[in-house]
Amino acid sequence: PRFLRNLSKITEYLHFNSSLKGHACPDPYRQTLESFAWWKQQFEKAPPGIKLLVKSLIDETRVNRQNTKTLKMETEKSPCPQGLIHKLFTEVHLIARHIGKRGKPAEVLKPWEQPAPYEPGPHEYTVSWNAMKLYATRFFGESPQRLRQTMDLMAKLKFAELKIGKSDEGEETLIDVHFYDVQLCEDFAEFYQYHLFKGSRAEAIYVDPLALKVAKAFVQMSEGAPVNHKGASQVDYQIVLNECKAKYQIDLKNTHLDALERKGLFCVRKSFDDGHVEIQFDRIEFVKMAHFWSIIFEIDKWNDKGFVDLNEKEEVAASVEGECLSCHGKIDNNNKFCPHCGQKLAAAA
Repeated sequence: PRFLRNLSKITEYLHFNSSLKGHACPDPYRQTLESFAWWKQQFEKAPPGIKLLVKSLIDETRVNRQNTKTLKMETEKSPCPQGLIHKLFTEVHLIARHIGKRGKPAEVLKPWEQPAPYEPGPHEYTVSWNAMKLYATRFFGESPQRLRQTMDLMAKLKFAELKIGKSDEGEETLIDVHFYDVQLCEDFAEFYQYHLFKGSRAEAIYVDPLALKVAKAFVQMSEGAPVNHKGASQVDYQIVLNECKAKYQIDLKNTHLDALERKGLFCVRKSFDDGHVEIQFDRIEFVKMAHFWSIIFEIDKWNDKGFVDLNEKEEVAASVEGECLSCHGKIDNNNKFCPHCGQKLAAAA
């Protein structure tokens, strides 16, 4: 039923709007809420036999979907299958907290030098690579190659730092891994497993490059912005438009905000009597989702190439407005698919 397919999206919208009460609900979501209320009333008035039939059909669909997921995971041959992503990042944070040391690796100082004052973060850990690889292999049955590529991915996104040294044979090898925020790995694993197994297709774990690009731009532009008493960051809308165009080559339109809303990130434009317009959004949620989507986006590229390319430039930030993200061919605002490579366009650029 339609109301069941939209239930998770409605819940996410209401959760965010609880901090922005008093603002108008966008038309698509108002229509969805009204439709949901109508379906709920019809279902509650239905005879017990109809309710039992609907429940059994939903349960059977859920079981069939889970069986299909299991079969797909068993036959998956990509370097980092979707069904192992949450497991992999769970291993990382558990091992880091269990055998890691708080803070960054000790510096090699000369006799007359003094160490610089340093206070480690609450979730900052350094782990010996050999010990981490041993624990992951013996306790979790993890592939050392997959774990090593995951460390490269974390380093590429600047969530970790890799300390390279010389082995006994004189070859360069990974010695230590320094995680800036192990809690991020735990939060990402929790987020991914929730959406992966919740029963319906979760748009939040399928990355839209356009939404990722806009979310990163909003995060950077709102740094230091004032926060109202409801926890929403307030940014002048004209400044947002100008900076998006000048710094990020984004001609911000409603399609960009729609791309965010489809993925569960909501923002509200508020007009004042003097003509001033502000855009308000939960910056903490935007930062979290930008990090999560960056990880998923890199995993997708890892699966396509077969390895994590540390020399690759950041494609999302460097993409040009009016260009296809896949083949870099010219596209028009009215195109739904790239005329050159057939790539589906999430929203008009």
